[in-house]
Amino acid sequence: MSSDLSTARSSPFVRAARVIGDFSNPFYEEERHRDVWNEASAFGFQLFLITALLFSTVCIWLVGRPALPYVQVGVVLTGVISWVTILYAQRLGVDVLQPQRLNRARMIPIAALAVVLVVGMLRVTVDAGSSWDGATAAGAVTGAALALGLGAVAVWWARRAVRKAEQTD
Repeated sequence: MSSDLSTARSSPFVRAARVIGDFSNPFYEEERHRDVWNEASAFGFQLFLITALLFSTVCIWLVGRPALPYVQVGVVLTGVISWVTILYAQRLGVDVLQPQRLNRARMIPIAALAVVLVVGMLRVTVDAGSSWDGATAAGAVTGAALALGLGAVAVWWARRAVRKAEQTD
């Protein structure tokens, strides 16, 4: 084990994740329990992501503007939980964002659902007679570009750390 990976495993982030995940529980000592629980957790996480996205999309289209703040909070929480999960794996040397690991065909309906959600959010904002104008649109585009750029930098940085850890092993 490299010293970088040892440092990663002892970081405050990883220690906190281990406490939250209750990884010191005797349940994890038996390998089959761990394997089954890992699969169940992966299934539950994916189900959570799809359900949260679907619920948010249906909510914004059926309820309209009153649902907007709740949908926004749900989307942010889902995004934060997803990134923390990815960062935990990457902190321990596993790059879950490798292109060969991502099932692109599976991503198409999820991306389409996300687009329908964003369109619904924009629709209720514009329909409500808000101050949605050129400056607001420019701000939204700038914010989205900044978020995507920061996300790309975070992925690049994490992949670089994984490659560095692999090279020192």
